[in-house]
Amino acid sequence: MSEQIYKTSRAVIRVLDENQRYVYALDSQNPEKILIKELKNFFTLMGYSEIYPNFDKIRIGSIHPFSIMLAQEVLEQPKSTNMFPSVTIADSSLNEDVETLGNEYDAIVFTPENLVKLGGYRDAGEVFISESGWTKLQAHIDSNSEVIGIKKSYNTQHSLDFNIWTENKDITGFLFDMVCHFITQKRADIHNRYSIDMSRLSGRRTGDINLDFGMLLYGANVQVTATMPHESVLFDTTISSLATIDIKTLPTYFTLEGVSFGEGY
Repeated sequence: MSEQIYKTSRAVIRVLDENQRYVYALDSQNPEKILIKELKNFFTLMGYSEIYPNFDKIRIGSIHPFSIMLAQEVLEQPKSTNMFPSVTIADSSLNEDVETLGNEYDAIVFTPENLVKLGGYRDAGEVFISESGWTKLQAHIDSNSEVIGIKKSYNTQHSLDFNIWTENKDITGFLFDMVCHFITQKRADIHNRYSIDMSRLSGRRTGDINLDFGMLLYGANVQVTATMPHESVLFDTTISSLATIDIKTLPTYFTLEGVSFGEGY
């Protein structure tokens, strides 16, 4: 493969095709998965199964039970049992934070130690880097001891819905209260662990019913506004080393009262 090499006072740059040159590292935090895990832990710790032993099989997930029941009805499949009580968490809307608009960026230098930490996030599913991109980054670090990238940051605002459905109105109201307690109790922990800031809480305890599936179901809804930070890094594997910037003063260059001028001014 042929390539052009440019030497500057700051770096050595090899010009390659984009697919050979760049590697993306993109964060990938799904608030639904995070809140499902945390809400399940919360109900276990608060002893829900002891309070309502006849309704202890609470279903917490991101797929609404009505979707499953409708699909089973249309496809003429056997109906699932133990669908209720149910709490479905949905990331129902997203807006970019007007303060950032995706325009903030920083030039960063990744060392082998940084790459090990990045690999941990990748293994945990919190950062996406393709297999070929990861191999390329490791090879570049091995050869050059560092890799250069541009990091872009932005924030998004989300409306997170907790949709509650049960066959018992009292349990619906109880789960409504417990979800509200979960949000207020776990705000700080979720911020510290995932950098998700949950703020304004609203909801509807009663008034929703459903008779579409041959049973009377009672619904409630809790909604919370959340802000999530996001980062993406575009690594450039053509920049292989950094050196001190050399500054040379031309003979025709002079200064006047602290202001610099070159020939032609």
